[in-house]
Amino acid sequence: MKLKTFLCLCLFSTALLGQTPEAWVRQTDLTTGQIYDTPITGSGGAYTAPMQVSASGSLFELFARGTAWDSNIYLLDTKIIGTYNPQVAVSIISEDDYVRGDPAGSTFVKRTRADRPFSVNIQVQGLVADSSDPSEHDVYLGVQGKNYVPATYSSLNQPQYLIEESNLENGTYTFGPIYHQLTSPTLSSGNGEQTFTIVRYASYQVPDTIIAQPKVEVWPVASASVSNITAGQVFIDRIPSLVVSLSDLYPDSRTYVQVYKGNQVLGTSGTLVNGTELRFGAYYNPDQAASSTNVPQSLSVSVDDLSNYASEDGTYTLEIVTHTPFFGRTAERLYHITFEVDRVITSRGQISTMELSSPASP
Repeated sequence: MKLKTFLCLCLFSTALLGQTPEAWVRQTDLTTGQIYDTPITGSGGAYTAPMQVSASGSLFELFARGTAWDSNIYLLDTKIIGTYNPQVAVSIISEDDYVRGDPAGSTFVKRTRADRPFSVNIQVQGLVADSSDPSEHDVYLGVQGKNYVPATYSSLNQPQYLIEESNLENGTYTFGPIYHQLTSPTLSSGNGEQTFTIVRYASYQVPDTIIAQPKVEVWPVASASVSNITAGQVFIDRIPSLVVSLSDLYPDSRTYVQVYKGNQVLGTSGTLVNGTELRFGAYYNPDQAASSTNVPQSLSVSVDDLSNYASEDGTYTLEIVTHTPFFGRTAERLYHITFEVDRVITSRGQISTMELSSPASP
């Protein structure tokens, strides 16, 4: 049975071809080398191959001649069509719905946090299931890793390394939930990218060809610390200025310092300390035309008025809290410390001093 092949043709520019364009499709059989030219008229459309497409496939080339003043011949498009035409669809599922590029395409970018899992779904079709030729029976899957520069989150000049590889036949493959496999010191410090490269093996005069190469950016888990205060410290006067150091804040996050009275209790909603709230990403900045950042952020903020949030004597907890796409954007604690305020000690000391300095009664 003759295999009919349809080739979508370009819309020809009248500037290139004039009012009466001259164009043709050249079909070259990759087995025999036989060539057949078919004239094309009009502005293009569906095309039926005049020759049967063999198992090796056919090369289709779309040519057009220039205008009367331009006698050059232009190659407008080429396609190889055959019975062996592997097709791959890849989807990557992360708790973060961020995507760069077309998720329905082959080179999009997703992202996740180092401590959170993701899944990869791959659908392969178009291979020759009963072929003894590995190039027709399989496509190659290689998983590569690349570590970013910690301070800049940059991949520039960073070496790529192979994590794992395998061959895939026709079918649907699901990997996950899985965690990143970057060569980081710990799981939570992962900082880099993991790429899933799918290659059509060389065959029929066509070299190895990448047909899909999506990737996942992996960002480290944020951390925080506070200087100028120690756990259980008792303040009998004004609390000094504190420096809050924040590292690797997720590019889609809201982070702030809060204070509440009493010992630490996970999930407590306290009073947000003015000037400490940091918002990154489009979700937390809906009024911005563009996302504020696509990489993690590391910075420091000062807290100069903590005494205003601990005006009464007692035990207090200072917490640093972050919200991200993970865990449904619920609050996650990065740091906490408990301290005590006891201004009565100061008052008693002043009273005792006054009593000692008073003159004796006659």
